[in-house]
Parts: sequence; structure tokens; C-alpha cells
Amino acid sequence: MKVGFIGLGTMGGSMAYNTLQGGHELVVHDIRRESATRHLEAGATWADSPREVAEACEIVFTSLPGPTEVEAVALGEDGLIQGLTAGKVYFDLSTSTPGLIRRIHDVAAAQGIDVLDAPVSGGPRGARSRNLAIWVGGDREVYDRCKPVLDAIGDKAYYVGPIGCGAIAKLVHNCAGYVIQCALAEVFTMGVKAGVEPLALWQAVR
Repeated sequence: MKVGFIGLGTMGGSMAYNTLQGGHELVVHDIRRESATRHLEAGATWADSPREVAEACEIVFTSLPGPTEVEAVALGEDGLIQGLTAGKVYFDLSTSTPGLIRRIHDVAAAQGIDVLDAPVSGGPRGARSRNLAIWVGGDREVYDRCKPVLDAIGDKAYYVGPIGCGAIAKLVHNCAGYVIQCALAEVFTMGVKAGVEPLALWQAVR
């Protein structure tokens, strides 16, 4: 399958490389061409814009810093929406907002383009080793059809519901993590003040 990947940073670079290693033909783009060096050396093709990626590929993935970048790449000048055509698929792997991905979905759906949100969790190490969770929102049939490509990116891809549900699942996951961190900070402080050595306490609560 011919796959496009935009955003070759700490997470995206490894996910794109694993897609290529999974046997898929790969077209890449990033604001820094040097980020694509290892991908190009391994056989990927460079595109000069998101639009060119979309024109060349059946499936396009983005892994970007946040909603501002996602909107610009998807809907901006020379963006994906200008290159995608009916029957093609766009997955956003970024941590973004449900409202934005639903808006992109609605614009794309009018042209027969499928959009799914698919934020990931596992950090840079997980991106390198494919030890990633991927929460996917969108059309279930499209998810099933594209699952082999998702499996090249991460070993735990889950369908969680309609468009926007992937973003919601990721935000809930992040919030849960923050709550746990806050709780640990409070109880750890309490334990140390009560007389337990910090290292011993850490070993007890790990």
C-alpha cells in the first residue's frame, strides 16, 4: 500500500520508518528535509508539500505538534485537502482536539475522503519499538481495511468509536495520568513527612 507520512519528528520519524520497514511504499514530508534522511536512504520518496503527499498516496498519516499545525497541514495552502480525492484516507496521529478533527472530517467527507483520528501513546521509545497504543475514531470499515498499516506503526491499535473518539480517549488517558501523578505527589509528601525515607517510600509505592 502506498502510504504518505507528514511530520518526521521524535515520534513521527520512527513511526514513518516502521511503516516503511513493514513493507509499505512510503512518501514523506516535513518542514525540515533533513529529518527525512534515513527514510530516503531506506527507499522512501520525498514530497515538497502536504498536497503532493496526498496526491501520491492512498493513505496519509500526520504526526504533528498540535492542533494549529494539524489544521494548517490539513486545510491550509497546499494542504492535504487540496490533494486528497474520493476513496483516499487520512489518519491524524497527533494529540489534537475532537472539534478540529470533526471539522476536518466534515470538509473531507463532502469530497468522499475518509478521515480518522488516531492519537498514539507510548513515547519515543515506543515509537521506535512499535510498542504503541493507537486509539482510532472514525468509520469502522475504513479502520478494518487500514489495520495492516496501523499494525506497522503500533502493536495495540484499538477502534474506539466515531470520529473524534480517538482524540477524546487520548485526552482522558492524559488526564488520568496527571491525576495519578498529583495523587502520588501528595501521598509521597505525606509519607516522607511522617518519617519514611524517600527511597524506601518510592520502592514501596512503585
